[in-house]
Amino acid sequence: MSSRLLLMFLFLPVFCTAQQIRGSILSKEGPLPSATIIIDGTGTQTDLSGVFNITLRKTGKVTLKINYVGFAVKTVEIDVRPGLNQLGTILMEPANGVLGEVVVKGASAGSQIRAISIKKNAPGIMEVLAADAIGKLPDRNAAEAVQRIQGVSIERDQGEGRYVSVRGTPIQWSATLLNGNRLPTASLDYTDRRIQMDIFPSELIEYVQLSKALTPDIEGDAIGGSINFITKAAPLSKILRINAAGGYGDQARKGSYNASIVYGDRLLKGKLGFVVSGVIWDRTSAQDRYNMNYDFSNPNVKQSYSITDLQLRDYIAHRKTTGLNAGLEYKFNDRHKIQFKGIYSAFLDGQNVRETYFYFNAKNATITDRASNYFTNLSSGELSGQNVFSGKLSLDWAASMDKSKFRFKDPDYYPMAIFQQAVTYDGLAADGKKYLAMDAPDGKGDVIDAVLPHVSSTTPISADAMKLSQVIMLRSTNWEQNKRFSFNLKYTPAGSLTLKLGGKFIDKDKVVQSPYNVYVAGIQGAAPTMNSLGTERFPYNGGFLSEIGSPYNNVIIDQMALSQLKSLVTPEGISQHHLYPFQVDSATNASGATRYFTGVEKVYALYVMGEYKLSEKLMLTGGIRNEYNKVTFNGSKVVSNAGGKQVTTLTQDNSYNAFLPMLHVKYNVTENDIVRLAYTRTFARADFNNLNPATTQDDANKVIVRGNAGLKPTFANNFDLMAEHYFGGIGMVNAGAFYKKLTDLVYTNQWSETIGGVQYAVSEPDNLQGAWLAGFEAGFAKRFTGLPGFWKGFGIDANYTYTDSKVKIPRFVDNKKIEDNSVIPKQAKHIFNISLQYEYSKFMARIAGNYKGKYLDVIRQSAGPDHYRWYAENFTVDFSASYAITPKIRTFLELNNITNTPVRYYHGTFDRVEQAEWYSIRGQVGVSVKIF
Repeated sequence: MSSRLLLMFLFLPVFCTAQQIRGSILSKEGPLPSATIIIDGTGTQTDLSGVFNITLRKTGKVTLKINYVGFAVKTVEIDVRPGLNQLGTILMEPANGVLGEVVVKGASAGSQIRAISIKKNAPGIMEVLAADAIGKLPDRNAAEAVQRIQGVSIERDQGEGRYVSVRGTPIQWSATLLNGNRLPTASLDYTDRRIQMDIFPSELIEYVQLSKALTPDIEGDAIGGSINFITKAAPLSKILRINAAGGYGDQARKGSYNASIVYGDRLLKGKLGFVVSGVIWDRTSAQDRYNMNYDFSNPNVKQSYSITDLQLRDYIAHRKTTGLNAGLEYKFNDRHKIQFKGIYSAFLDGQNVRETYFYFNAKNATITDRASNYFTNLSSGELSGQNVFSGKLSLDWAASMDKSKFRFKDPDYYPMAIFQQAVTYDGLAADGKKYLAMDAPDGKGDVIDAVLPHVSSTTPISADAMKLSQVIMLRSTNWEQNKRFSFNLKYTPAGSLTLKLGGKFIDKDKVVQSPYNVYVAGIQGAAPTMNSLGTERFPYNGGFLSEIGSPYNNVIIDQMALSQLKSLVTPEGISQHHLYPFQVDSATNASGATRYFTGVEKVYALYVMGEYKLSEKLMLTGGIRNEYNKVTFNGSKVVSNAGGKQVTTLTQDNSYNAFLPMLHVKYNVTENDIVRLAYTRTFARADFNNLNPATTQDDANKVIVRGNAGLKPTFANNFDLMAEHYFGGIGMVNAGAFYKKLTDLVYTNQWSETIGGVQYAVSEPDNLQGAWLAGFEAGFAKRFTGLPGFWKGFGIDANYTYTDSKVKIPRFVDNKKIEDNSVIPKQAKHIFNISLQYEYSKFMARIAGNYKGKYLDVIRQSAGPDHYRWYAENFTVDFSASYAITPKIRTFLELNNITNTPVRYYHGTFDRVEQAEWYSIRGQVGVSVKIF
């Protein structure tokens, strides 16, 4: 009897007799998400497709009231009948005297309205970007698309956005989601959790939602914020849109092209909807760069600032990004539907690199030539369903799989040839070291952007003197795959209360294999010279480092033809040039074992949350999310003993629980003024490379490097305050503050350890016990539509974020532990974006600036704070313009980095440069056609 009563209680909501009202809110431009619908004091908002669902306890005639930013309030009289009431579509019209012609004919006003509406009605602190706004700025990948959002900054590769940071926090602390699921990551250089976002074309995106304070139904691995890319879904009616463009990159002196298409429709009387889209972007990027390294481990304090080497690097990269997106939806009826979303993206980065190194202490110079095709792809598929069982109970579920994989392509390895010659250097200090003038004991040295090698005329750099020293063949397979299942059960017992219960299971597989073979020349026979192998013209691309006066033209020579590289590492090339196999890696030998590891990470997440409207002005959203994480890593340990180096396989587990309570308070002071408070607990999982349990013992240099599979995740207690004011037209102003109390911050620990009477320097990732991060942010966006005539087209969008932090970094001096006060690595103190625009009728123009302040890049514990590596402040400016030839055809112009801003890293102080690189301007012109 008790079990029967329990079943009746569980299924009671299914048989409730509340009346359900469903409909869609649209404008002439498409769905209106987050429109507010109120009936007899009961309210709700539309979803991203403009659909709403509201429950009433009575029948009969009622008045439905619809509000949307910039649109006239609309009222609809309806006669509510028992059960489901389907209203169909309701069309909204722009408010007279507020927006008018700007909304109907403007290029991006509608996008701004939708973004503002979603942000305004969100229960938490959120920023939103819509697809048509992305297309109005020269942003060609996902990273560049989100850099305009308040509190967001990016890092670039070859002048293109690659990594995203939120509120100045380290990149790994922000989650990048695709349709609510964290994206997998794979790349050559990194085995951490940073998402390489340049593989993802911006044209595949419908919305971007940045949650700065999480709610329990969002994955909790996001201390900085959670960026959710929502791909295009099946439309409400037929659409066909085509974009095509051609461009030019000044640094590479090469052309580019870009094209995309979107097609969608509804069939079977509207039950079946689909959308397909594709994009291709082909271009050649280039970079001129110089690097310097300093002898910071030298025990002589003065000589620790001496320059060990100067590096001149020329990069030319032929890049192609392709993407496909598909969305399918089938409505069984008004209560039940099933969806599929699939995406495939591929990024081919064909790099040709020429490097000239000057080693001042070793008295030699080298030239490294390398070329390969980096290939990274991403595939994702998700099957989901939405089911409405009654006016009170609904369920949505999703099963998905995604995979990202990095490898070399054509050939499947990365060949490098290193040539060397003896060199005499002039201009050294009295102690025989190379310095900047600011550090030299006798003031004899160079200055920033004019650091010259001063090669003696007796030993000029030449292709005849450069002899082959080493040939390296790097191989790499790096992939990550996720399998997931999630569900969300929603119960609305009353109009003022909504309860949600959900869960997600994630099964992640990580595989890393990065061995390399080293072949030495000159041991078994005479080493060939560069000239004997054949040279090709150095690709100056309009001048190598012309931005600083091309100071290195006298030491840059024609180098080996890159087409020769593949032949050097073939069995015939190795034999012909008498190359000695100095190191040949495998998963079982001592030299290569630690470069192979696998990991399995399983996450079991459950959450419960509620939204309770205490009054017309006050709403609470809160709950608990719990994520149990089980991590298993398989690697190798390499140690030396009397019989030589021994390889031992390791398997280590690291299981932990993340208990994440969250509470949001939203108070509507007036219809257009909102105050938000939030407490959330979030975390950041340790990076894969740090969890790898491999141990490498180097007896020659007395160094031991260990991973730490027992590394703890970093946890944060987050406190947020935000005040928002929304203008009557398009625009808003906001200001807020945030504080994050951090525990178990991950850093690299260094100490000394005696093994068998021999002292080793040991390096291993570990956790710090305490740190904090705090800041404030403000934003202002306004379209001046209330001004007369020509002036109503002007607008401004500006935001600023300030972040500060503190952490104590331990180090040892004379075997005594001391602690240095420091900011958190990778955390920028100042970020701001500003965009000035003019948009009226057929014409739009916009100039946008993006600023990221300096941040601590690398901590060198043993050397101390004066030798830390810093990222210098960076400000880039982009421009775009478009003109509507007809209502359906628009031409556009896009220009990136019009000020040719360099990217710099420095050593302790700005004038002590470590790295400086230039990319020059790039741009394109094109046409956009909206057929349906």
